[in-house]
Amino acid sequence: MVEVRYDNLNETIHRYDLDNGMKVMIDPKPGFNSTYGILNVHFGAINNVRLNGDQLQGMPLGIAHFLEHKMFDKHDYDSSDRFGKFGSDSNAFTSFDQTSYLFNTTSHVNDNLDVLIDLVQHPYFDEKKVQKEQGIIGQEILMYQDDPSSRIYFDTIGNLYHGSPLDHDIAGTVDSIAEITADDLYAMYRQYYVPNNMDLMLVGKVDKDQAIARISDLEKAIKPINPTQIATLKQKTNEAIQKSPIVASDYSEMNLSTGKVAVGFRGPSDQVYGSQFSKNELSLGLFLSMIFSEDSESYQRLYSEGIINDSFGYDFDMEAGYQFVIFAEDSDHPELFQQSIKREIKRALDDASGLTKIFNLIKREEIGQSISVMNSNSAIANQMGDPLNEYTNIFDEVQILNQLSLSEVIDFAKHFFDFGKTTLKVIS
Repeated sequence: MVEVRYDNLNETIHRYDLDNGMKVMIDPKPGFNSTYGILNVHFGAINNVRLNGDQLQGMPLGIAHFLEHKMFDKHDYDSSDRFGKFGSDSNAFTSFDQTSYLFNTTSHVNDNLDVLIDLVQHPYFDEKKVQKEQGIIGQEILMYQDDPSSRIYFDTIGNLYHGSPLDHDIAGTVDSIAEITADDLYAMYRQYYVPNNMDLMLVGKVDKDQAIARISDLEKAIKPINPTQIATLKQKTNEAIQKSPIVASDYSEMNLSTGKVAVGFRGPSDQVYGSQFSKNELSLGLFLSMIFSEDSESYQRLYSEGIINDSFGYDFDMEAGYQFVIFAEDSDHPELFQQSIKREIKRALDDASGLTKIFNLIKREEIGQSISVMNSNSAIANQMGDPLNEYTNIFDEVQILNQLSLSEVIDFAKHFFDFGKTTLKVIS
């Protein structure tokens, strides 16, 4: 066990590396009434390949999300009912590179831990129930296809990494999920749902010694897989993403009264780990806020010129194999929007001398927001980090933010933004 103390914040994180490779982080808060637990499996929508013997085998798109849905459904009980029996709210979600299962409770912490571990330990996939779930998820996919905001987001990512595992909705397609069988689910479960590809975070009113004893005992039955297998699979996936081409522009129709436009930037392919990764991620967030928050000169200029409106927004994601930024708004002038976004970014990168005031303002705001959510168990647990940043947590991030300089932020932004790696997506 490693104990990391943050005396200035009165916080202590206890990290355990279990014998089977699972990582457990516990932040005990004796004065709290609730406990939040989240178990992450580092397996998401982009991980649709497995090793079948010595051969690499592709699997149907959307299988990670499908697997998440079916993990709750056991042979003669439903895990959601068991969480409810012990007074907790439970949920799960799948992203491009991760599947997470969580609970929030004010009582029976150890019993809820048992349910959480059982949830990922004992899969039960029945062919008839799989077929029923195909219809349910199929309707979910069609719903998202009819949502222009969802369409433009995922289509823009797909344009930035065309033909790669990122070129699809997380849930897959109606056709792809129709191919999924119970055997496929078991195969992917055995490949990825292994303790050395998982971590567990507990924050709140929890006895750390009791909790780790319970987790260790429950996990003894699960054997780790050869870590080089998962590393090989993820390397193959990342290679496919990095080799993918960019679609410069793409237009589609949905009979909208006002069109939707998105401009995407594909980030660099190089990869760093640990606290440096968190520093880069925080730097990009600060840069975007300096240029495109409502307090910035760029935002006010674009707004006064009528180039952006109240629908304007941006999002970014940085992971092991991909990094991107997306700007979007409702507009019937997509080319002007794209040119203006590029202009404002280039203006800041060429001359950052006028950004000192807003940098200090945004930085203080970010630190303040981080501190303000430190009373939230879920916020702490969800920002406990992962293998990519070597479990750099929200308390570490406050220290990193305090030390970040404007020049460091601009230097990383110059490294990130390549004006030759962009896409324009339009839905009219």
